[in-house]
Amino acid sequence: NVFPSQIETVLLKEGYTPNYQIVVDRANNTDTFDIYVEFSPEQFSDKIAEVQAREKALNAAMRSMLGIGPKIHLVAPKTIQRSEGKAVRVIDKRKLHD
Repeated sequence: NVFPSQIETVLLKEGYTPNYQIVVDRANNTDTFDIYVEFSPEQFSDKIAEVQAREKALNAAMRSMLGIGPKIHLVAPKTIQRSEGKAVRVIDKRKLHD
């Protein structure tokens, strides 16, 4: 199991904001998860190669600290859905029952 607090620890250690969202899904009978992380305004870049390099580095940091490497998506500031001012941390899209 991976806890949101563990993900937040990695993000802060790597210099990212604590604004993130975990999307859990299921593909081929395997649970998967992606992490969407907001850039801070200072980090934001519209250069695709730079964003991809940062996503790859953050994936490596997650793999090193958590033992797994989720798909990382870096997104523009203030694009993650919030509920009453706080980011909605986990969205579970798995359909466990047919």
